[in-house]
Amino acid sequence: MQRARRFFLISVTAVMICFLGHTAPTIAEDRIPDSEQVDSLTRGADSKYRLFPSDLLAKAQPGTAGSDADTSEAEEQAKIAEALANPLSYLWLMFTQNDTTWYDGDLLDELDEDTKVQNTTLVQPVMSFQLTEEWKAIFRPVIPINSFETVDNVDISTGTTPGITGADFDRKTGLGDIVLWNAFSKQYTPPFVWGFGPTVILPTATDDQLGSGKWSAGPMALAVGITEKWIIGGVAQHWWSFAGDDHLKVNTSSGSATVDRPDVNLTDFQYILRYRWSTLTNIGIAPNVRYNWETDELSLPVGMGFDTLIKIGNLPVKIGAEAYYYVKQDDDFGPEWQLRLLFVPVLPSPDWSRKPLF
Repeated sequence: MQRARRFFLISVTAVMICFLGHTAPTIAEDRIPDSEQVDSLTRGADSKYRLFPSDLLAKAQPGTAGSDADTSEAEEQAKIAEALANPLSYLWLMFTQNDTTWYDGDLLDELDEDTKVQNTTLVQPVMSFQLTEEWKAIFRPVIPINSFETVDNVDISTGTTPGITGADFDRKTGLGDIVLWNAFSKQYTPPFVWGFGPTVILPTATDDQLGSGKWSAGPMALAVGITEKWIIGGVAQHWWSFAGDDHLKVNTSSGSATVDRPDVNLTDFQYILRYRWSTLTNIGIAPNVRYNWETDELSLPVGMGFDTLIKIGNLPVKIGAEAYYYVKQDDDFGPEWQLRLLFVPVLPSPDWSRKPLF
């Protein structure tokens, strides 16, 4: 029954993704084209993949002759980078993030185990829709592929280590709990953008060790401010569990036992601090700070990273890397170091998504 329920959830989510829409830094208002110019993805006469046709680029830059069809590739990439900078732009993205995290703690010492390496790949289609003349919606499902080496009743996805856990470490790989992230905004043009909406966690994990086993929901909000050289802001989310598995069978050091599965009461805040090194490249960080209200534990990473825009063939792609050290984490079993890699292809957005639906 449980497998059937998970298969149903995965199927429904896949259908939603096919029909429906990260957080990226924003930019100064006088440096970004309007919505039509941002998302006019076409193929030029030279059959190159172009996000901004030459005539639209000319219109976006006062003083540039509209008849100038020789807009350089560098200028075109610059405009794409500017559009990527707005988390509430009209762009559609396939935001892909891989986190490799090294875990340590008292639990490992008690079981005489070495540091454990956890890995998560997050596939996040980012899709924007113009709801009305004033309001926009961003739909962003977060689909995790987890590879966790842990013990029974430890939930790495939420950072929960209860008093009773299993005794044998085992690696499990598969689908984790899918997060549906939705934002609504009527202020999506820099220099200040904001949005709010619901966030939901679906218990889609293919193994008990890869997810929470709970249905969870709560609010989300984002706000980003921009100066000429700095991008500062954040995305806040909170989840409370309201349904799901109440019990879990655990193989402890004293034998098999049935324990209460921990509830979800989790706050996640992704703070954004970036310096615009050049038109295409940013230096800074956007880590996830988490507070688990069930265990009263804070996970606080600090570090440094970069991202830049390149082209793979004719496809614009943002790539980046960030490294973090956790100055505060769960002493029982928590993250110590993390390496984050980013790969973000820019996808053509359909014309209908930029027109008011209502």
